[in-house]
Amino acid sequence: MSRKVALRPRASLARKVDYASELNVEQQEVVMHPGGPMLVLAGAGSGKTRTLVYRVARLIEDGVEPGSILLLTFTNRAAREMLERVATILGRDAGRVMGGTFHSVGNRLLRRFGDKLGYAPSYGILDREDAQDLMGTALTDLQPETPERRFPGAAVLCELYSLVINTGKPLGEALTARYPQFAAQQDVIQTVFKRYMERKRAAQVMDYDDLLLNWLLLMRRHAEVRAHLQGRFGHVLVDEYQDTNRLQADIVDTLLGGDRNLLVVGDDAQSIYGFRGADLGNILSFPDRYPGCPTFRLETNYRSLPPILALANASIACNQRQFPKELRAVREGGELPVQCAAPSPEAQAGFVAQRVLELLDEGVPLGEVAVLYRNHTHSLELEVELTRRGIPYEVRSGLRFFEQRHVKDVLAHLRFVVNPRDEVAFARLARLRPRLGQRLVARIWGAIAAAADPLRAVQ
Repeated sequence: MSRKVALRPRASLARKVDYASELNVEQQEVVMHPGGPMLVLAGAGSGKTRTLVYRVARLIEDGVEPGSILLLTFTNRAAREMLERVATILGRDAGRVMGGTFHSVGNRLLRRFGDKLGYAPSYGILDREDAQDLMGTALTDLQPETPERRFPGAAVLCELYSLVINTGKPLGEALTARYPQFAAQQDVIQTVFKRYMERKRAAQVMDYDDLLLNWLLLMRRHAEVRAHLQGRFGHVLVDEYQDTNRLQADIVDTLLGGDRNLLVVGDDAQSIYGFRGADLGNILSFPDRYPGCPTFRLETNYRSLPPILALANASIACNQRQFPKELRAVREGGELPVQCAAPSPEAQAGFVAQRVLELLDEGVPLGEVAVLYRNHTHSLELEVELTRRGIPYEVRSGLRFFEQRHVKDVLAHLRFVVNPRDEVAFARLARLRPRLGQRLVARIWGAIAAAADPLRAVQ
């Protein structure tokens, strides 16, 4: 005889958040502010991420629909971790909050609305290597116009193109600032850029810059899409605002609806991506663009010791353009920072390796020792010296999974099957075949591009 079992309703794990005990006074002011445009100046180690997480949690707890919250972060991983922490704080799922980088959010929106700009939902995305390949092809088209003249290569052209798109600067101004030696070639470079854009459009692909530019164009050219997005995203939060460029700032300003519930978090003293086109003026001019917006300061530092903060505060005080702030340490003690000048890269590497050995003798595990450097070219001498002295090390960087050559080869096959007009994917496949010269590849591609059914033409 079967038994009937009555299932009890699942107990709710949701909890009431005690903001007063879980946040300091500075953080509480940000989290509990009712709305409107807000500028949060978050010093290093001041709990910026914690403040953003609790702000999102408070909005959801107060009944804001999660799907109406947009969280723009510097990396997709940061967005995922923040939303996981929101779920932990609330004791329930964070729902449909949209979080990610400008590029990833732009990609999601363009997959849905890109047809208004002439793109199919299946458009491809060029990584940096692919973009350089296509730029090189566009340059080859104009080779007769650039004989025996000093002319930038594909990598430099891609950098220039990205700078122009992200900063909104005219090509001539960008050339003068970065590559004055190529200023005389401005007209030809402009033509190369035009060919590059035409080839992208024909192949139904976008590069990373297009994901931002087309997102902005979508909102500016199509009022109904702009109205839809403004109605959907009632609360917009932007992390690392000091590192946004002109294009990203324009996206945020255009995206805001009538409620203008915008919170930007950043620190003008931590702006380090000017070489990529980041515009410090975005954060410095925020109070002017949003008159009457409150400015909050997070100045309590939980990370560093007093001597380090004293040095940081003294250095920041020299900045001519800044929001004044004074970081205060929670921790106590600490040794004074040391500045060492080395006569050569080799001497510097020797000094660092020797110091690592001294720390090891003092009982410090190698896993607790880190060496930071500006870029990978600076690591060569150090790696040689560490190897020579038998010091094991691990480089925490390198190629991402989808940037590895063999992975890109597989993806090129898949991309070409999905979109046989993807010229970059075809060019990569052609390089895998022996005895295929550039002229033959160009003829084959010409036949494919002209065919009504490209896949049948390949067969």
